[in-house]
Amino acid sequence: MYKEKEIIEACNMAINNIIKEGTTDVELFNKPFEIKLIENNEIRQEILESVVKSIKKNNFEELKINKIGHVLVPKKNLCDYRKCAWIDVIDEIKYLTLVLLIAKEIEIARDNKSNKRVFSYRLKTKGNNGYIFDNEYNYTSFRHRILEKSKMKNKRIVVECDISNFYDRLNLHRLQSTLLSIEKIDKDIINLLNEVLLFWSNRDSYGLPVGSNASRILAEASLLEIDNYLISKKIDFCRFVDDYRIFAKNASEAHKNLALLVERLNKEGLFLNYSKTNIKELMKNDNKIKIEKDEKKKLNVEVFNKIIRGYSGLIPLKFRELSDSEKNKFIKEDENENILKLKGTLLIDPKEFIVTIKIILAKEKYDRLSEISEIIDRFPQFIPYYVDILIKYSSKIPHNTINIIKNNMSKWVLEEEIPEYIRVYVIRLFSINEFKDKETVFKAFRNLRRNAGDYIGRAILESLENDLNRGEVIEIRDYYIRADIWEKREILKIVQNKLSVGENRPFLKDIRLHSQDILEKDLTYTEDKSQFRKISKVIKNAE
Repeated sequence: MYKEKEIIEACNMAINNIIKEGTTDVELFNKPFEIKLIENNEIRQEILESVVKSIKKNNFEELKINKIGHVLVPKKNLCDYRKCAWIDVIDEIKYLTLVLLIAKEIEIARDNKSNKRVFSYRLKTKGNNGYIFDNEYNYTSFRHRILEKSKMKNKRIVVECDISNFYDRLNLHRLQSTLLSIEKIDKDIINLLNEVLLFWSNRDSYGLPVGSNASRILAEASLLEIDNYLISKKIDFCRFVDDYRIFAKNASEAHKNLALLVERLNKEGLFLNYSKTNIKELMKNDNKIKIEKDEKKKLNVEVFNKIIRGYSGLIPLKFRELSDSEKNKFIKEDENENILKLKGTLLIDPKEFIVTIKIILAKEKYDRLSEISEIIDRFPQFIPYYVDILIKYSSKIPHNTINIIKNNMSKWVLEEEIPEYIRVYVIRLFSINEFKDKETVFKAFRNLRRNAGDYIGRAILESLENDLNRGEVIEIRDYYIRADIWEKREILKIVQNKLSVGENRPFLKDIRLHSQDILEKDLTYTEDKSQFRKISKVIKNAE
């Protein structure tokens, strides 16, 4: 087991990283206000001492880890979703601390950075301003390395492939075995980590939480032996997470190397996504590669000094503002023809939907956005994209158009059995600017069931917090007893802001006496003057 000094260092590193980047990069989740609370020195020290003490005891029960939540978020097409994790902020500190304790040994065991083969999530913790990954090794540098290798005379064939459902299908027992095989790594920490992951997977033995930096480090560790195998076979490859590029001098070599990768992955219980596996010829002309138009666009990008993270696919979650060239292109198109075409189909084509939206915006026909709300149920995965547009252009949309859209979109908040991520996005729409509709959102709160989802309750409370009257706050306070930990903290924040000290004192005192959650206690008052926290100031800083 590591010394207390080493655990403190890892925990401080974890807290700094979570303050900098949050607990997840999944766009669905708002950055929780609890992270602002952690910036308070007194609260931070309390958490640090608690986490270090629990890890030193080397017992899973002492960690007091909460069950993990999940929300399905659209990935690439109508039936493709990614199961994204919603981890309690204190649990994420514990998880990341455990992983950072062994991260240096994992990085040493990986293929050396200088070989320019593996570009994903290379560790760099010293002097990195709260970040834990080296910003020189990212998806952009991976793409540029592919371009460099494609220009080499002896590279005539490239294999493009990635692992199917990599995070979900990662076997936790195999991961544990791989970690235990790394030289100088602490076995107690690995076994403790394994207990955490098995607990979160409901003893299913598969899956890393998607969105966490701790999971990224462990995912890279799980591919260590596969990378080493490919290197031992002298296979020329580049990798970013589960995305592989294999280079060969001819088709025979390419097929042979692909088969070797498939065989080695199978031994780890992993499989390639065969619908995305391609073998392509690299056409040369005067030593310059002819790159397909869409590929060239991907490669000729500005190099950003950051790790490229995120979980969107062909179905975008956010709208990117139109460039001048796009405006000039789409302003010439006929929006009537495109809208009629969408209305005449049972299932919307993603490309046609995006083009239609861009035509409407380029021509500033904002009133036509109401017609999109009438047909969005033919491809609901586009609701986050549509909501993002409505929010960004809310000040330009006519008032009567907004009313039509609100009326059409309210069913996505109030109807049962609607996918959770859709309800979250529409609820946020109904809490912003011209689209604000507290009545609908509060009705969603009253109809909230415990099996509605792992994040929806918190999202509803966050959307309501600034617009509640006293009676509504009391009604929300009564919900506390059946709320989960995320909802409880948000309720405490709301009652602190909206109700008087006298009205709150008995409720908050009872919580402080019985709660086991550090942050929940920090959101309450105490009668002990020496321990009294200036909670109103802390909450204000958290907003």
